[in-house]
Amino acid sequence: MKKTMASAAVALLLACGAADANTLDYLRDFNPREDFNKKNFYLGLQAGNTDIDGVDGAGDDVGTLTGTLGFFFKWGISLEARVGLGSDQPASLFQDPVSRFAAGMLRYHYTWNENIMAYASAGAGIRLHSGDVDADNTAGIAAAFGVNLFGTKRTALNVEYTYMGGSDAASAVGIGFHHYFGKY
Repeated sequence: MKKTMASAAVALLLACGAADANTLDYLRDFNPREDFNKKNFYLGLQAGNTDIDGVDGAGDDVGTLTGTLGFFFKWGISLEARVGLGSDQPASLFQDPVSRFAAGMLRYHYTWNENIMAYASAGAGIRLHSGDVDADNTAGIAAAFGVNLFGTKRTALNVEYTYMGGSDAASAVGIGFHHYFGKY
C-alpha cells in the first residue's frame, strides 16, 4: 500500500516536471508564512453516479455527493481533501447512506485561455460501507481526471471521472462546480 501511494506521488510529480521543468524548484521555494493565503483555497461540490465492483445489495446505481477542499501551492500543484456519501435511494443519501468515503490527493492542473482547466489527481482513499451492501470496507489508491469550464474568473462547471481502488473498486462520473477564492 505504501509503495503504491509513493509510486503514484512520484509519477504525478514527474508528470508535473515534464510539463514545467521548474516545478520542483517552485515547491522547494514554498514559504508557508508568505505563500499561505486564503486566496489559495478552493472548494467544490459534485453529484455523481458510482459503480462499485461486487456490490449486490445496493443495486446497480449508487448516487454520490462529494465535497472537495483544496489548497493551491504554485504552478498547477494542489493538495485536496475529499469526503462523500453514496446511496442507492435519494431519500437515504443523508439519513442512511450505503457508502461513505474520504480521500487525500495531490493534483496537477493545466489551464488554457483562463477558461478551460484540465487536471489529474492521485492519492489514497478509504470507503466504508453499511451492512446493507455486500462489499468490504477498503482503503486503496484514489485517482481523478477532470475538466473545469469557467463561467466566471473564479467559478467553474466541473466534469470528472474518479476511481477508488481496493478490494471492491469503485468508479464514478460526476458533475458539479469548483469555486476558487483567488488565483489558480
